[in-house]
Amino acid sequence: MATVLPKAVKVWMGANILQIEFDNGEFRYMRTHFIDDYVSAWSPKKGKGKRRNLWLMPSWEWLGANARIEPDGTVVLFEKDVYTAQELWHNSVTRIDLVSGVH
Repeated sequence: MATVLPKAVKVWMGANILQIEFDNGEFRYMRTHFIDDYVSAWSPKKGKGKRRNLWLMPSWEWLGANARIEPDGTVVLFEKDVYTAQELWHNSVTRIDLVSGVH
């Protein structure tokens, strides 16, 4: 039996952190791919192949509610940054302080 994951119904982005509202009424948070790669680039183990991001300052991107949500729950930012429904649910957390690095 396949597990049915909640689907994103609304997405907001501020300072490279996504706030996702799912169809089950839950709000969750996760880093964008860009900032996750930037933070990982500083790690000796996780940074392999991502250190090119250190040449650029992390830009604070503000998208508001302009994300495109596909019928299957996939979210697309900037027409090319794709987040699957599985990724959104499994990689997000219920509290923003767990994503921001401030705790």
